Amino acid sequence: MSSTLDILKALVAFDTRNGTGNEVACVEWLAEKLGAHSPDRLVMETVGRSRDKPDSAFVLAVWGEPKVLLNVHIDTVPSGEGWTHDPLDMVVRDGRAFGLGTSDIKGAAAAILGALEGVTPRNVAVLLSGDEEHGSEVMPAVIERGHLLGVERAVVCEPTSCRVGRAHRGMLAMEVTFEGPGGHSSLADTVEPPLLRAAEFAAKLGGYKRDHIYFGEPPFTGLCVNVGEIRSDGAYNVIPTTASVFMSMRPPPGDDVRGREKDVMGLAFAVERESKTDTIVAFEHFASRDPDAFSSVFDSEDVVDLPYWTEAAMMSQAGINTIVYGPGNLEQAHRPDEYVELDQLHAAEARYAQLLSGELS
Repeated sequence: MSSTLDILKALVAFDTRNGTGNEVACVEWLAEKLGAHSPDRLVMETVGRSRDKPDSAFVLAVWGEPKVLLNVHIDTVPSGEGWTHDPLDMVVRDGRAFGLGTSDIKGAAAAILGALEGVTPRNVAVLLSGDEEHGSEVMPAVIERGHLLGVERAVVCEPTSCRVGRAHRGMLAMEVTFEGPGGHSSLADTVEPPLLRAAEFAAKLGGYKRDHIYFGEPPFTGLCVNVGEIRSDGAYNVIPTTASVFMSMRPPPGDDVRGREKDVMGLAFAVERESKTDTIVAFEHFASRDPDAFSSVFDSEDVVDLPYWTEAAMMSQAGINTIVYGPGNLEQAHRPDEYVELDQLHAAEARYAQLLSGELS
C-alpha cells in the first residue's frame, strides 16, 4: 500500500488542471513508470486541443495480445477556493488521502501502478489519458488512430466507490453569445444591452428545466440543466458589447442529445435571431453492452447507475464492452479538500491486479 500512496503523492504533485496544467509532463512520467514493467508495446502520443488549450497526451502500455483494457484519465478540474492545504501536496490522515484528483481519478492510476508491482501482466493494456474533464479530445484520437483495435472489454476508471457503473447520462455543453454596440451606461435606455438578453435566455433555460423535471425514468429523471456562468465585457457603468451564457444539460439514456441541442438553439433564437451558439461537447449516454461479462472479477450484483458522464460512452460506441469502476466517491470529487478512502484504494488495487494478471475470463 505504501508504494501506491507514494505513487499517488507524486501524481497529485503534477499540475494537470485541465486547460492550464501540464498534462504532457505527467503522461511522460507515467510512460516511464509503465515502461519499467517491460510492456511488449509502449506508445506515447500528444494530442492537440481546440479552444487555445495546451496539448494533451496519452500513454498506452500493451502486454501480449490484449483483450482487456484499463483506462484512467489523469487531468483534473481546477482546484478552486476553500482548500485547507496546498491541493497539489497530498496529505494522509484519518484513513484518507487528501489532494486534488485523489478521488477523480488519480487514485485509480496509482492503484494500477501499485498493482503492477506484484503481478505479471498478461494479455492486457493500460491507457492513461488526458483531457477528460473539459472537452474529451484525447480519447477520440486514441480510437481514431487505431490503438484500441482488438480490445473486447474495457474498465474505465472513475469514482464509483468501487462499485460497477453500468449506465450514465449523456452530456451537452454550449456557449450562447449575444452582441450589441456597447456604450456608456447613461445610454442604457436607448442602447440594447446584450447582458439582459443573456439573462433572458438563462431564464428560458430555467423554464425548460422545470418543464422537463419529471422527464425520463428513475434514476435518470430530469435533464440536469445548468447555467454555469454568464460572462460579459461590461461593468456597472459600461453597457457590454458581448455577453455569453455557458450552460450544460445531461440527457438521460435513450434521449436524443442532438435534439436537445436544437432545443437550446431554439430558445436562444427566440430571444435574438442573431445570437451565436457554440457547442462545446455533445456526448451520448452510456449503457454497458454486457456487464455480466466482467463477473469473474467484479460482483455482478454490486452495480450502480451513474449521474455523471464518462468516456466509457466513447468506448462503447467503438464496439467495446465497457464498465466503469474505481476508488473514490462522486461527493468528494470536484470540491475543496478532495479525498479518497485508503480502504477503497486497497480494494481497487486488488481488482486491478486481477485484471492485469489475466483473470478476467
